[in-house]
This record gives sequence, C-alpha cells and structure tokens, in this order.
Amino acid sequence: MPDWEFDEAAIAGLIFAEGVQAAVDSVAEAAEAAAVKACPVNWGRLVATISIERDGAGRWVQYGNDTDARYAPYIEWGTRPHIITPSTKAALYWLGADHPVARVHHPGTPAFRVITGAAFQAAIGA
Repeated sequence: MPDWEFDEAAIAGLIFAEGVQAAVDSVAEAAEAAAVKACPVNWGRLVATISIERDGAGRWVQYGNDTDARYAPYIEWGTRPHIITPSTKAALYWLGADHPVARVHHPGTPAFRVITGAAFQAAIGA
C-alpha cells in the first residue's frame, strides 16, 4: 500500500485554477486565429462564423454554426465528385457559362481542414 493518497477532488479542482484556465484560453485563441488564417478567403461568411465556445473548463473552436454557412462540413472534409442538378428550375446557369445545362459533373472539392488544421497548429504552438 503506498504511503500517499490520491486526491481526486484536488486534481479535478486544478482544471479550474486561474493559470490553467489562462493557458486553455491562450490555446483556444491560437486555434481561432489559425482557423481564420486557414479558411479560404472567398468564403467570408464562413470566416465570420469562427468562434470560441466555452463550457465550464473546456473550450472549442467551431465554425459554420450559422444558417449562411451550412456548407462548412464540405469545406472542412471536402466532397467526392458528384452530379449537380437543378432543384427549382429546369436548367443550371451561372455567370460565364456558355448556355444553360441540365446537370454538371462536379469534380469534387478538396478538404481545407480549417478546424482540424487549426487545432493541430495551436497544439504545436502550446
């Protein structure tokens, strides 16, 4: 039997210590800055949704939690090649297209890893 006693309450209390919380805030702020930097610049609405959420002792950086940025998972994880068809009209048309089309074979979107990359960068800098 060891001659010391493990004090779970004291260990749990360390999480809320002022210095520990300051360090957690610092890492969360670094992750938020890295996410803003990693976010593609042509997705301004997505950048505007990047925020630090606080829950007790925990922090997390999230984005896309806005009705204007529901496409966040596609930016984070990318998409496979897929076919786009019109949902409200008979054909698709966009500025620069030669003519309206019935469907588009989209090549897929690369993953930008905005949040996962930011978490990694913040962890390296911690």
